[in-house]
Amino acid sequence: MRVWVMQGIHEGDLFSSVHLTEKGAALAAITDVLDFLGVDDEETALNVMGNLSNYGLTEKYGENPEPFEWDHDKLKDMTRSELWSVFSSWSELTWSNDYGYQIDVLVREIAA
Repeated sequence: MRVWVMQGIHEGDLFSSVHLTEKGAALAAITDVLDFLGVDDEETALNVMGNLSNYGLTEKYGENPEPFEWDHDKLKDMTRSELWSVFSSWSELTWSNDYGYQIDVLVREIAA
């Protein structure tokens, strides 16, 4: 049986969760990244996107980019491939941080 394991580290503390679906793991990973970045509404999403120069990403996304999708209700309606794209975009903003925050999702095979 395939399972998806979200694992991460934040300030030296390890955490993980196991998901029966790839989509569930992607949603959990996006939720964790948004929580780390402090994104919980349109205003905070815009604020994070407005600070792209702090991440060295202004050249890639421009001066005033629209935020990546952050609304959990909209995320739930997306396909797993769309979710991975959202995860990739938001998680790129965490690559360089002072808290040792990292997150990843791995697929594993388990047997009983």
